[in-house]
Amino acid sequence: MKPYSIDVQSHFLPREWIETLSRRHTYPYLTELSEDRWMLHGSSFDALPYHARKAAVDIDVKVKEMNEAGIDLTILSLSPPGPDVAADSREREQLAKIANDGIAEVVSRYPGRFRGVANLGFGDIEESRKELTRCLDDLRFVGLQMYPFARDGTGIENACFRPLFKILSDRGLPLILHPGSPINPDYATFRTGSLMGYWFDDAMAMIKLILSGLFDELPDLKVVCPHSWSLLPFLIDRIDTQTARFSEFFGGTLRKTPGEYLRNVYTDCNNFSSDVLAFAVRKMGGVDRMMFGSDSPFVDSGFVANLVREAIPSAEDRDKVFFGNARSLFRL
Repeated sequence: MKPYSIDVQSHFLPREWIETLSRRHTYPYLTELSEDRWMLHGSSFDALPYHARKAAVDIDVKVKEMNEAGIDLTILSLSPPGPDVAADSREREQLAKIANDGIAEVVSRYPGRFRGVANLGFGDIEESRKELTRCLDDLRFVGLQMYPFARDGTGIENACFRPLFKILSDRGLPLILHPGSPINPDYATFRTGSLMGYWFDDAMAMIKLILSGLFDELPDLKVVCPHSWSLLPFLIDRIDTQTARFSEFFGGTLRKTPGEYLRNVYTDCNNFSSDVLAFAVRKMGGVDRMMFGSDSPFVDSGFVANLVREAIPSAEDRDKVFFGNARSLFRL
């Protein structure tokens, strides 16, 4: 019997979302480059290409890809940019509902193959709170995806988002970080944002959450920092050393070192090198908070699965990565 497998980082553009964005002329909007290729715009310097017959937009292709890679269940999230980049606050809330209903429709079409993750507009935090509650209660979503900057570029460490994090903490469901539309215009140079800048945004967002005191305020909040903890396995020693040496400069109120908080943060295994993946596992103390995440459609699912097999020699540890940790975190 083949081992069960859960993919915790896989993105999609629902049909209703595509149709809505195709009619828009302000961010976020979609333009057709050819019969098979579109461009999704999140800002004046950030756009992502999508192919009309690939797993980003065709759910049957997504399922076929899952089957070929041996993925039984996918935690499905909206592909960036999200509804929060719209200029009008009311539009953000409307767009969030369209995106969430579109993800829910996919889940209902393929029961047992998908679970949904919410995205919010943050135009009005109280309206976003209601939408998150709807997603968790009525749509049975299993978490909230947030990009490093939301609500006109507000960092997610901002206190305005704490009521939403409190809902997740109380329900034992995770906040899932993922790169979104960046606010640094230099990311447009040679498209270095999509090439490497997104991972810097992951790392910066995670450390700002830690330094903000979030985990002292909400110690039970579960967070997923994607991409093998992003760049943080390589930087955490510097961060721990400098925040201890210049504690007054970095706030000085944390109960633990940043590294101690980070070791309680979940991640996915998405990476591009088995050596780097093995280093991240070793540096962060093992696989107990690592899950399989393909980052489909941007990365081939089978490629990432092979990295796990190369980097993690223990069958017991691989089982944790492929399904055990996700089953526990998402309460599946």
